[in-house]
Amino acid sequence: MSLVLRKYVPQTIVSIIIVLTVVFYYFYVSKEIAGTFTTADKALSDWVVIIMSFALIVGGIDILRFHLARIRREGMGQAPFSTVTIALLVLMVVFALHGWYLSYADPAAGIAITTQPQFRWLYLNVYAPADAAVYSILVFYIASASYRAFRVRNPMALLLLITALIVVFGNTTIGGLIWPGFLPLRDWIMTVPNTAAFRPITIGAGLGVIILGLRLLTWREISWMGRRE
Repeated sequence: MSLVLRKYVPQTIVSIIIVLTVVFYYFYVSKEIAGTFTTADKALSDWVVIIMSFALIVGGIDILRFHLARIRREGMGQAPFSTVTIALLVLMVVFALHGWYLSYADPAAGIAITTQPQFRWLYLNVYAPADAAVYSILVFYIASASYRAFRVRNPMALLLLITALIVVFGNTTIGGLIWPGFLPLRDWIMTVPNTAAFRPITIGAGLGVIILGLRLLTWREISWMGRRE
């Protein structure tokens, strides 16, 4: 593949999209031009959805290849887990395609991809509980990290511990039974110090996005293409 296709064409497309996005959002010359910008901006957003859909397809294929390779490499020790993953991946795709077909073949039935019975059952009874279990396991890691963070080694750690206890008791029923003042203190902490701390983080993130956009426009940022030369 030539250097033009590997480097210059993707960078040119990204630069054009950045410029168009800035123009669509900030430039308001007249009502007619603004209407044209709105239409073009919606078309650009639709293309983003299309590209994301293809990215999901590529991700599904990559998951399939990854687990097939693990089965060949690790044998029966990994086969049951990878087989279940591959089977569920294929079933979800098949049921989604069936729902997509029914949405066109029989519109009166009101069946779409997300309302296809088998697809919906797998989502509600397999995916949703598994997703909730993963987030529940994260609670133990959070508790472990909190224990290490709240160990009083200096005055700043003591202040962090006191603030955390006030917020915890303010969010629980038992805190109000112990002392009614936990709730207003919790509200003050979340409204004043917490908001003041998040504002510079938000400003820094915004400046980071601007710097990243400028680096993309000047073709200095190429790590997104998988290269660092």
